[in-house]
Amino acid sequence: MIKSFDKNWETNIYSRGKQLNEYPYDILVSIITRKFFNIPRKQRKKIKILDLGCGAGNNSKFLAENSFDVYGIDGSKSAIEICKNRFKKWGLKGNFIQGDFWKLPYKNNFFDVIIDRESLYANRFKIIQKTINEVYKKLKKNGLFVSFIYSSHHPDREYGKQIELNTYNNFKEGSCFYKTGVVHFVDIKEILGLYSKFKIENIIKHSLIEVYNKSSRFMEFDEYIIIIIK
Repeated sequence: MIKSFDKNWETNIYSRGKQLNEYPYDILVSIITRKFFNIPRKQRKKIKILDLGCGAGNNSKFLAENSFDVYGIDGSKSAIEICKNRFKKWGLKGNFIQGDFWKLPYKNNFFDVIIDRESLYANRFKIIQKTINEVYKKLKKNGLFVSFIYSSHHPDREYGKQIELNTYNNFKEGSCFYKTGVVHFVDIKEILGLYSKFKIENIIKHSLIEVYNKSSRFMEFDEYIIIIIK
């Protein structure tokens, strides 16, 4: 059976209580604010948003606090348990399930918005293709997909072992090192092919590169932010 989830996220991250951030990604906050905060809170309850690879629920928390109808899916059993417990503690509503991205267990044309905050990249290219086809089916017409995905300019490429085009594992250092699993770094050509069914509203390149004490390797990455409409 095909599985999109890399078990390293369960065994090395969430089951060990790592990456339990409670704060949303700032750029995602900016995009959701610009797109939807002109809508009154009462009306936002009708907007269904899927957090693809919800992890421990930091981005879902922001969405629920701002009155959206929140759903989350992750391959990690521990992550989903953490999400459910946190939402109960916070007094928030959310629908969280464990599952694989390549076959999303929701009705077609169900979501108004799907977000991917660095979850698609942790797969081989064929699984990314299958997942994007699933995203297309599950979105309503004119639905919004926002994807944050590592770019082919990411500095960690030099620390991994290439196993197929733009796909690496066995990282020796860098931000991908502790995850130890598969990472795919997309280029613009791949993006245009992957999202050919959609209307591409914008592609933003976001880089964080150290320019002073590079020997410390504190934080470096490079991503594309893809904003598209069904």
